[in-house]
Amino acid sequence: MTTGDRSYRGEVLRRVRQQRLLHDVTLELTYRCNLDCFYCNNDREKPGKPLSLAQYRTLLEDLARMQTLFLMLTGGEPMVHPHFFEIGRMTKELGFVVRVRTNGHTLHPRNVSRLLEEVDPYMAEVSLHGATAEVHDRQTRVPGSFERLIGNLRQARAAGLRCGMVTTPTAWNEHQIEAMIALGDELDAPLRFQGPVGPRDNGDTAPLSIQPARETWDRIEALVTERKARTMAGAGQRPAPEVTAEREHETPATCSVGVAGVDIDPYGNVQACMHLQQSAGSLHEQSIEQIWNQSPLFTRARQRAIKAAEQLGGERPRQLGAPLFCLAVEENCAKGCGGCARP
Repeated sequence: MTTGDRSYRGEVLRRVRQQRLLHDVTLELTYRCNLDCFYCNNDREKPGKPLSLAQYRTLLEDLARMQTLFLMLTGGEPMVHPHFFEIGRMTKELGFVVRVRTNGHTLHPRNVSRLLEEVDPYMAEVSLHGATAEVHDRQTRVPGSFERLIGNLRQARAAGLRCGMVTTPTAWNEHQIEAMIALGDELDAPLRFQGPVGPRDNGDTAPLSIQPARETWDRIEALVTERKARTMAGAGQRPAPEVTAEREHETPATCSVGVAGVDIDPYGNVQACMHLQQSAGSLHEQSIEQIWNQSPLFTRARQRAIKAAEQLGGERPRQLGAPLFCLAVEENCAKGCGGCARP
């Protein structure tokens, strides 16, 4: 961690939390997708009235006035939204720092050129499901998706688009963890890990059938720690304790839910987290400023995270093998399998 990182997390984020500013927003533009990933948590049958382009303009102008800094455009697959580039241009005009989370399937040269010119994201983060077509395509359930992703990534990097990759460890790809890291290095798109595989938002527990072994997460932690140490040593930096504003100034909680960020689903429901499927209010009825300042849902979500930390009693969290605890995974597991993910 650099001095700048510590200053941002220790000073800027502390003030953001103290003043209760809406620091970052995830915009789920659509639940539609051109892949069919086996473990996807989205409920594609979820009903609702999509936000119009005019409503996105109002939302983004409100967020700019509220001093929101970061936006993530995601889905489903955000780039299949009919107004993706119009929304992207608005985010650029209003000065947000934007990350686009995409499966990379539509990241062809024309779209890359438009992304760079019209949206100018600080990063396009693409989903990787394996180091070979056999494994990747098995999870996406779309033949040829691996070859297309790798080709698109090579072209995108050559065009100057900053890219990263994200993967969810599963029983199908856990034997390729090291190979996926190496592939990210080769493509100049560093790989990060997320998880665990959890039930779908509608309570369907089928994805749990490809949960990786607990030892896989231990191996990933060791690899990430070793890699970070090598990177810092190469840059001539000394390791520093990772002290966050939350740990220094706030009651311990299992995550930062309810503090400085929200998720907005394709139908204008404002949620404390993209996985906690409870609306604090609808943008069809209220402004984002009214919802953020008036809804008690964010306080309740924060209290749940604090209570979960208390139940852990200082012990390291473990959930479905992964070294974390997510309220949404616990909630969705309880729907379908009686609370298998409790701390």
